[in-house]
Amino acid sequence: MMSKRRLHPVAILSGVGKELKNMIVPLLVIIAAGSRGRFSWWDLIVPLAAVMYTVVMGVLSWIRFTYAWDEDRLFVEEGVFVRKRRSIPLERIHGMSVTEGVWQRMAGVVQVHIEAAGHVLGEAEVMLRAISREEARQLQRCVEQAKRKAETIDHPASNANRCPPPALFTLSMKEVWIVSLTSGGTLGVVVALGAFLSQLVDFIPYEALVRDIQSTWNGHSRWFLGGFVFVVLFAAYGVAIVQNMVRYASFAVRKQEDTIVITRGWLERKSVSIPVARVQGVVIHENWLRRLFGYASVSLIHAGGGLDGGEAGDVVLCPLIKKNRVASIMQTCLSEYDPTVAFHPLPKRAKSRYMLRPLCWLVIPAVLAAYVERPWGVMAFLLLPFGAWIGACRFHLAGWALSPGQLALRSGWFRQTTTYVLKRHVQSFQSSATWWQKRKRLTTISVSVMPLGTRARVVDVDEANAVVMSRWLEGKRKK
Repeated sequence: MMSKRRLHPVAILSGVGKELKNMIVPLLVIIAAGSRGRFSWWDLIVPLAAVMYTVVMGVLSWIRFTYAWDEDRLFVEEGVFVRKRRSIPLERIHGMSVTEGVWQRMAGVVQVHIEAAGHVLGEAEVMLRAISREEARQLQRCVEQAKRKAETIDHPASNANRCPPPALFTLSMKEVWIVSLTSGGTLGVVVALGAFLSQLVDFIPYEALVRDIQSTWNGHSRWFLGGFVFVVLFAAYGVAIVQNMVRYASFAVRKQEDTIVITRGWLERKSVSIPVARVQGVVIHENWLRRLFGYASVSLIHAGGGLDGGEAGDVVLCPLIKKNRVASIMQTCLSEYDPTVAFHPLPKRAKSRYMLRPLCWLVIPAVLAAYVERPWGVMAFLLLPFGAWIGACRFHLAGWALSPGQLALRSGWFRQTTTYVLKRHVQSFQSSATWWQKRKRLTTISVSVMPLGTRARVVDVDEANAVVMSRWLEGKRKK
């Protein structure tokens, strides 16, 4: 067993900096609330005390945090006032994420997130904020050896000097640019900006600004408002593009024995290791723009937390890939999955329901627009045929596919989603029908996998087909 060690001192800057970043807005609000229009140095006492407390606690946390591991277990001790000791079997580590942030790269260290059985989803079981790259590689090798030992599989005793396997999938700069242009994120940037500005209501006189704008742009307020919204959305779109380019630069996927290794990032380099046994499903996303050019993205449903910085259980395998390459990548990384299965369409009696469903959301806004913006508001009724056409497209794209060991579900149009799950990974299968669906012998099916809450569903499936899927899951499907 290696001797107990402390993290690199840069972990203090990393941890304290993260806490201070989260405290900026609350501290500004406290200063504004305390000043009440008159600034005084006494108003800075509470914020300065909070900053000093954060810095001191960061240093003490670094001093009290130690780690070590041997061939079988990882040992971690932490806690300033309450000492907490943890011992984690290496074979029970489900995933590792290695990140090189700005602070870590300056010091030549990495940050390691480790997830093991029994932790809260979305949170790392152990986070080593700053250890050397060699230590991170040693820990990964020890985890692999412990897993092989637990599974009683004979492998070479040492692979310390082994060269990394060739990349199965990479993104060129052109593809990174396409990913950034066609990815979402604009709405998230706008929401984050709005939340930030809402915290500065005591500093920025929004009401006075609105009155000045109305007086300056009297008679043209609608055009000004429309132009302002366009500028905000365009700027948010630009920020989202930059974020995606920084995130997906140098993207590569490798298969190392029974582990999928994903590396990406420019300013912050990240490496995510996912055991194949922990993959609970595969999801193929196709928004309307990418589908137009024959592209898609592939994600893995991982039985764990957010290793890739996103939602719990979601790891991006291919941010952008030609659809004709999806099958080869899936079968290379996950040989049990078959993306070439033929999908069964929905019954024709469900088409009218798909066409009417968007109209329920468009009729009332169209009527209001026609009444308020007379006479040009009548043009809003042109959205109704467009909505019906969207519903028809969703009907033609939706479907399901069943094979002896796999279930696949497809739905959506603006963002078409195809989910593949193996029979042994299905946690629950649900079939539900409303009164209107029962009249046409239709039902809505949904399948859930780990982590809990991750599900796929298709609306208006034939009742007989839902029974077939239910029997297949129970192992009673008839040939």
